[in-house]
Amino acid sequence: MTGVAKDSITKDMVMQILLKLPVKSMLRFRCASKSWNSLVTSPGFMKNHLDKAKQLLLLRTENPVVSYSLHLDNDRVDMRSRLEFPIPNEADSNPGVAGGDKPLLPPGQDPHCEAGLFDFIGCCNGVACLSSQYLQIDSSRRLVLWNPSIRKTLDLPAPSSWAAIDKTLLGLGYDPQSDDYKVARVVRLKSPEYEDERPFAFQFYSLNSGSWNENADVSSSLANEDTLRSITLHGFGNPAIVNGVIHWLLHPRENNGMLALSFDLSNNSFGELMLPECFDPTERIAAMSISVFKNSLSFNVLKDYGGNYVCEVWVMSQYGTRESWDKQYRIEMLDIARPVVFRSNGEILMAGYANSQLVSCDPQTQEIHDTGLEVLLDDYADYFVESLALLDRSN
Repeated sequence: MTGVAKDSITKDMVMQILLKLPVKSMLRFRCASKSWNSLVTSPGFMKNHLDKAKQLLLLRTENPVVSYSLHLDNDRVDMRSRLEFPIPNEADSNPGVAGGDKPLLPPGQDPHCEAGLFDFIGCCNGVACLSSQYLQIDSSRRLVLWNPSIRKTLDLPAPSSWAAIDKTLLGLGYDPQSDDYKVARVVRLKSPEYEDERPFAFQFYSLNSGSWNENADVSSSLANEDTLRSITLHGFGNPAIVNGVIHWLLHPRENNGMLALSFDLSNNSFGELMLPECFDPTERIAAMSISVFKNSLSFNVLKDYGGNYVCEVWVMSQYGTRESWDKQYRIEMLDIARPVVFRSNGEILMAGYANSQLVSCDPQTQEIHDTGLEVLLDDYADYFVESLALLDRSN
């Protein structure tokens, strides 16, 4: 039997084979040879792998304890796997884990409830941003970038304005132009002497530079003192990334309608985006959120008409043009719920239905079916892809 010639398998063939493998299998094959390791960790290969990755649903549930899990985007939203948060001493006991996990929990804490010890800020390209909730131990609320697929964590340095913070908004995004992950941060600093004039700090962290920019650009309209005084940093739901911009939905501004605070990942600037004028003073608002609808920004508002609920989904067809907001759907609901994910099949996953149910709604027929999962009104849900991101990074 004639053996296969060494040169008969080209580098391109090897790449095509590796691109079809799950991330965990690919990590094992890094040990096969230096050339394979170099291929898998190259930026071009990681980008090709990300482009071919299948989207999953990432959900935060609280039954029986807080946990994050990946689900298939099918009729039953079947669970595929549960995310295993890094636990204490894991790096010491298994230093060979891709890059070496650093423990994210303080010593002596129960590792079985670690998911509830972090605020899940958001995810992008398979990378999640976590914020520590251990204020009594970690007063800076340490920020961590985490890729659960390769079990890699990166600790972010603390920004300068951490000691006296009243409220904080955070968001994670990726800028393809600079091939850089960025964490945007807006904080309102405590100022007991001037309660109505508490200063703001607009900051962003660049993974490429490994540092915080403490004086980010702010649009002239947003920098106006009267505008800043009217902002309260109590965001609704998850940030939404559209057109390379992170958006946070804020509380209503008096007499000025609804506002979305924004951070442009390409030019590192903060600004504002006005939401549709869709409120009547007599209407009671039960819930609001912003999300992504077919690559466009959507504003979702649940109105309460004496126990009869109506969910309106408004979509901005031309980004940045307030007049282009259009009411896409008007869905009659039997209970309070918040749209969290617009699915590929045209349905909408809605959280918090009947207090905790995750339901899928067909906006055309207005039929609602229960997925059997419990997701609270303010829980996290988004699309997620398993990726090799951060594999080539060192902490």
